[in-house]
Amino acid sequence: MVSRGQISLKAIRKMLKKCAPGFEMVAKTHNYRVTYKDRVYPALPLGPHGKRTHVSIEIGHIRSMIRALGIQDCAQRVLPQLR
Repeated sequence: MVSRGQISLKAIRKMLKKCAPGFEMVAKTHNYRVTYKDRVYPALPLGPHGKRTHVSIEIGHIRSMIRALGIQDCAQRVLPQLR
């Protein structure tokens, strides 16, 4: 199981579209707030300070998000880096 590395925000959005249909991702001051059904993950980073395009997010944050949203099985199938 890899605990280091990064995944692009584009790949994360693609995974969420497949694994959490109807999800909502809202940019706040310092983080994205991701909601799916009645679950919320409020701490997905926006990216490095000053860089908001072509952002990569650390795998640890993504693991926390998929656990909070309850989509572990699907997310691991879509993003093999999470295995």
